[in-house]
Amino acid sequence: MPLKRFLTASLMIASLGAAVASCETPAAAFPPATDLIVQPKPVPPDDVLTSRIAGERYDNAVEAWGEEGWAAVGRLCRFFDAMGMERLSCPPPVPPRPG
Repeated sequence: MPLKRFLTASLMIASLGAAVASCETPAAAFPPATDLIVQPKPVPPDDVLTSRIAGERYDNAVEAWGEEGWAAVGRLCRFFDAMGMERLSCPPPVPPRPG
C-alpha cells in the first residue's frame, strides 16, 4: 500500500503543478520597458537656419523621434487592449524599417 500512496501523492503534486502553471493570464506580452521612457526631442544645431544640410538632418531627426514615439504609444495601446481595456482605438503594428 505505501507504493500506491506514493504514486497517488506524486500524481497529485504533478497535477497541482500543471494547474498552477496554467493560471497565468493569456494576455499579450509586455511591451518593452523603453516605451515608458520619454525620449527628449532632438535639439536643433546652431547652423540649422544657415545650412540646408543641417536643416535636413534636423528634420530627419525630429521625424524619426516622432515616429518612434507614436510606435511606442501604439505598442502600449495594443497591450492594454489585449488586457481588456475598453474604448481603445489602436493603430496597427508598424513593421520594422530595414537598415
